[in-house]
Amino acid sequence: MKRYAELFKTPGLARIVASQLVARFQNGMITLAVLIHVQAATGRYAIAGLVLAAIAIGQAFSGPVSTRWMAKHGVRPVILLMAIVAAISLTALAILPVHPASAIALALLGGFALPPVQPAVRATYPTIVTGSKLQSLQSFDAAIQEVIWVAGPVIAVFVATQVSPPAAILSAVGIMTLGLSWFLTAPAIRDIRLQPSTGKMGAVLKYPAVLIMVAAGTLLVASFAAIEAATVAVFGNESAESGWVLAIWAGASLIGGLALGHRPIGRFSIVYRIGIVAAGAALVTVSLTFGWMIFALVLSGFGVAPALTVMYAVVTHEVKGGDLAESIGWLGTGHVLGAAMGSAIAGFLIDAFGPYGAFWGGAAIAALGAIIPLVWSRFLPDLRHLATHTGAIDVVKE
Repeated sequence: MKRYAELFKTPGLARIVASQLVARFQNGMITLAVLIHVQAATGRYAIAGLVLAAIAIGQAFSGPVSTRWMAKHGVRPVILLMAIVAAISLTALAILPVHPASAIALALLGGFALPPVQPAVRATYPTIVTGSKLQSLQSFDAAIQEVIWVAGPVIAVFVATQVSPPAAILSAVGIMTLGLSWFLTAPAIRDIRLQPSTGKMGAVLKYPAVLIMVAAGTLLVASFAAIEAATVAVFGNESAESGWVLAIWAGASLIGGLALGHRPIGRFSIVYRIGIVAAGAALVTVSLTFGWMIFALVLSGFGVAPALTVMYAVVTHEVKGGDLAESIGWLGTGHVLGAAMGSAIAGFLIDAFGPYGAFWGGAAIAALGAIIPLVWSRFLPDLRHLATHTGAIDVVKE
């Protein structure tokens, strides 16, 4: 923890990390809130999965596009406009009668407009700290965002079960609004300027390491979505137990991220860490009881944030300058496409085989996500030297 205490002595850094965390908090609520709302209204997990997939597809298209918009028009104007559109769309999804076509359309628009806070912030980190401090910051960011997944699902399930499913969506929108108000008024945010990309959209995918990380990240997040949907299916929409299980899973990820934040990153680090996620997901199927699911998902969770840390570290090392923001946008696009794929697959597996099918599906998807970087490991950088190199750049104003 001394490493992190030293890290946050960098002027302005704590404000950036804290404000963006609150601004993104709705990410931990919206998936479960929409899943419960649509399933309760239609009685079909498959339809709910398609609506979630629409949100994720909207985010996927938004990723690279919004980073270019922010580079051209500025971070604050773009995020503010997109936040307004997202709030209107998700509010309509919550209060209007649920028809599959209209719900998918609103979800698609709302997903596209969800503010791109993470790419903006991630692209600024290398300008604030360097060397091992950058790796520690990336690890801390990947770990601390699990607070979103610890508290978010609990709040979403509690509001959905104790008040109503639409109220859970509205609560997510309200928290997003409050968080963005704090984030966009932070003094340091006024100084954020994203350099424009140097090539055509998608040109950054010519970097083999970036493409591998996007593919592995897509599959990793797809496994998350399948595990999340399966967990809700085990306990039902009216039980708060699913929220507690998912919160403990995310808590294990938080612990894993903080514990491994200083560890050297080699070519096979991503393989080991995603492998832990896959093993834990498969272990869940031994018994779908509350206690056993917690045990298995804690094991799985230990690999989540550490795996994400590797992905961002590799992309940050491989891509420099104006292309970094778009590269991070593509990584985010892969993540939301994975969420779309995982949600849709899980919905059909639950309808066909029950929760067991979705857990096995999540385990298989994660395993594939580990196999890809294993097979093409020669294209991945060895970043073990960064664990011993320190540095900080004092450029952020409080």
